[in-house]
Formats: sequence, structure tokens, C-alpha cells
Amino acid sequence: MNPPSPYRQLTKRMTATALAVALVPLYIMGAAIYFYYGLTEQERTKEELRTQVVNRASSIQVFLAERTSLLEVLVNTANLSDLTRPGRLQQVFGLLNRRSWSFMDLGIIDHNGDHLVYVGPYPLEHQNYKAARWFQETMQRGVYVSDVFLGARGVPHFVIAVKHEDGDNPWILRATIDSDVFTKLVQLAQLGLSGDAFILNREGLYQTPPRFGGKVLDPSGIDLKSVPPGVSVYQRPDGQGHERMMAFTWLPKEDWLLVITRDPAETFGPMTLARNVELAVLGLGSLLIVGAILFLVRLLVRQLEAADRQRADCDAQLVHSARLVSMGRMAAGVAHEINNPLAAIGELAGLMDDLMDQEFVQANPRGPKFKQNLAKIQTHVERARAVTHRLLGFARRMEPKQDSVDLNEALEETCSFLEKEALFKQVTIERDLDRGLPRIKTDRSQLQQVFLNLLNNALDAVKEGGHIRLSTRAAGGYLEALVADDGPGIPADLKERIFDPFFTTKGPGQGTGLGLSISHSIMQKLGGGLTFESQPGKGATFIVRLPKVIGE
Repeated sequence: MNPPSPYRQLTKRMTATALAVALVPLYIMGAAIYFYYGLTEQERTKEELRTQVVNRASSIQVFLAERTSLLEVLVNTANLSDLTRPGRLQQVFGLLNRRSWSFMDLGIIDHNGDHLVYVGPYPLEHQNYKAARWFQETMQRGVYVSDVFLGARGVPHFVIAVKHEDGDNPWILRATIDSDVFTKLVQLAQLGLSGDAFILNREGLYQTPPRFGGKVLDPSGIDLKSVPPGVSVYQRPDGQGHERMMAFTWLPKEDWLLVITRDPAETFGPMTLARNVELAVLGLGSLLIVGAILFLVRLLVRQLEAADRQRADCDAQLVHSARLVSMGRMAAGVAHEINNPLAAIGELAGLMDDLMDQEFVQANPRGPKFKQNLAKIQTHVERARAVTHRLLGFARRMEPKQDSVDLNEALEETCSFLEKEALFKQVTIERDLDRGLPRIKTDRSQLQQVFLNLLNNALDAVKEGGHIRLSTRAAGGYLEALVADDGPGIPADLKERIFDPFFTTKGPGQGTGLGLSISHSIMQKLGGGLTFESQPGKGATFIVRLPKVIGE
């Protein structure tokens, strides 16, 4: 049995390590987000319900207080004899509804419970209310807002009653509130398709109709003994046994409980959807990470294996390369040595050609043949010169080639390489390019290397949200490209050293100090120049200058 391959073992170890490093933190973060988001969403929903029930309770209290105040003002300012005059209470009733429309009827009851006068749609003029709870409570308290009851009219309603002290003969002003108006005020808190809002009395009876499963004066099934004072929000079954999010608050009347409910499925539906999306994204991300790790690890191991296989060839290649270098030097020497006799041969052949005039060629039978052979000698000499020139080219440093270059196009193309980095750093790159510049002859690749170095330096110099400005212009016999930034600029004491090799203003490990030096050398080879302008704190502008050698 062959031992396992070391590369296979390396693959397994690297895969296990990478998966642990990538997936464990991902799952921990995903679980934390999953549970934290759920708790946060629940608390947010509870807070919304809490705010909603408080606001609605405040609106109901204002509604009741406003109408109670109107009746109190009327009782304390009006005279009984005036109010009992024929038609007078009808006038007062009309004025009350113009001020606050919601009164169904209005009546004055004496201390014996009999109607002195009544205005309204029901035949209640001869009713006696001495045994009615609202009458007794009003006589004791002075002001009373009743629970909803049927009474003599046989329909659910509630009254607001105010007593006027008049010695031994007190009297009561009673008003019935429009149930529809009051119910709509409560039902404004019904949100969504499942939201509900209603009022219960101390016995747990509906004082306003619920949206689902009941009507006024029906038992709600809610245990009011478990409802604490103040505002409370929790999830519990409603009267029909359905799980609901419920908010409670006792109204200042203290006999009424405002209840607002929502279906948890509707309330937490977005949360559940978000959680499911998170799980789907987490699962898909895990698959992508696993696939990427397997691919990258195998690729890396294959590259390592290939590198190991190639390592054995490196020594031989080094020897071979050394031989090639020696051969290159020998070829250069040979070329130099051959050039001299080639030059002599070429000159002698030319001289002989000049000496053989037309008469000599015609007089000598072999003259044309001589003339033809001299031409062949000159042709082969030029061919040999071309070969030696190419040999010397291999041994020498390569000189810049001449391309037809659009300066704006070269600058724009180089800038496109760095646009994503600029976008990530929120750096704005502005352009002010002279589109009328002619094409010039220069080395495009070396010019773009200069632009790339300058743009990289500008991105490093500006802060997040900074600006870089690119511009081109004609300046006499030159074309100029300017790269300006709004970074910190170059200190005055460092300007003389800015193009020195290995000099950099960046921190340790952030730059080699060769970019500007190389760029400066390139521009000199291209027949132009690289200069800069800078003020500390106001940025720097680097100017690339090229001769206006027109290219087609």
C-alpha cells in the first residue's frame, strides 16, 4: 500500500483550517443576528403597541373631558328656570352640537329622578331614573360617566351626567353620547388586517364593538384581574383562545380598559421573512464559501506541486541562462568585430563601383558581370549589418518605441484602472481635458506607467471624500497632462528630494520610494519632463510634459 501523497494531506489540512476559519465566525455572527433581530423586533413591536394604546387613551380622555366640561359649564352658568322654559333646552342642545357634535339627546332630571325637560329622539319625558345606577352615582359624585347600558331605550349607550347643587332641590343635566362617533374614535387604533381595538368595563363587557367575535355588552373572556395598573403589553390568548399581541391601559375614568390587539403572525411576518432570507443567504453563502475554499485550496496545492516540479529545473535553467548571457556578450563582441570589416568591404565595393565607369563596362567583356557582382556584395553587406545591429539590440537596454498616442485617451484608460479604488475611498476624480490636442509620437506603455504611478500617489494622498483633478493642455511646443490632488501637499523641506530613489513620504512598509524616481527617468527618456507644484495643506499638482511630435 502506497503512503498517502503529501499534497493530499496538505489539501486536507488546508481545507479543514480554511473552513473552520471562514464558517465558524460566519455561523456565530448569523446566530447572533438571528436571535438579536428577533428580540429587537419583538421589543419594537411592543413599543409600537405601547405608544399606540397611550395615544389612543389620551384621545379618548380628551373626547370625554371636552364634553364633560361643556356640560359642567352649562350647569354652573345656566339657570334652571331658564333651561326649563319651552324651547330653551332645544336651543342649548343645538349650540352644544355645533361646538362638539356627538350628543344624541339632552335632559334635565330633578332630585327625584323625574325628567323636568327632555330633548332627543326617544320618548323619555316621563321616565323616572331614581333607581338607575348612573343617577345614584351622579347624586353622590356630582359628575359621572356611565358604563354602556341598555336602559329604557333598549339600545346600548352611555351617558355623561353633571349635578347642580341647588339647596334641597339639586338637579342633573344628562347627555347621551353618540355611540357611532365614540366607536369610530376607538377603532382608529385598528391597524392592518388583524388589528383590533375596543373598551371593556370592570366586568369584562365590551363597551365598544370589537372587530372580531363579539358585540357591545358581550363578555370578552379576558381576565381583567390579571391586568396591572398603567400600561402593559404582552402576548396572550384573547377571549376566543387565539394568540394575540395585546396592549392594555386603564383610562382615567378607571372603570374602562382600552385594549389594542394584533395578530402575531401579521405583526412578526416581516421578521419571519427576514429571518428566512437570512437563513437562505447564510446557507447559500456557506455553499459558495465551501466551493471557493475547495477550489482555491486545490488550485494552490496544484500550484505548489507544479512549483516543486519546476524547482528541479530552475538550477539547470540558471546555468543555461548564465550561458545565454555569456553568449549574448560574445555575440555583441562578435558583432562589433564584424562591423568593422563589413564597413571596409562596403566602402571598397562602393569605391570599385565608382571606378567602373560606363566606358570600362562597355570595353571589358566581363564589365557587366563585375558591376552585377559588386551590387550583390553591397546587398549582402547591408544584410550582414542588419544582423549585427539586431545582435547589438539584444545586448543593449531597450530604447522607447514610438507609438501614435492620444494623450487624453492614454490618461483616461489609465484612470479607468483605479476608478473602483477611488469609488471605495469616496474620492471624486474630475476631468478637464482639452479634446483638441493632436496625437503625438511617444511610448504609450511607458507613458501610462507614469500616469499610473501619479494616480496611485494621488489616491494615497487624499483623504476619504477628497478630490483628484485630471487636465490636459497645450503649452508651446509641448503637451502637458496634470494630476492634481487636495491632499496634505509636499513639505517645503522635502521638495528637493521628491525624485530621489527610495525616498518616500509614506509610512514604513507603505511605499518603496521608486515610483516617482522611475517616472522621472521615463519622462526624460521620452524627451519630456516631470515637474510638480505644491503648497503644504493645499495638495500637489504633478505635470507630465511631452514634446509635440505629431503622430498620424
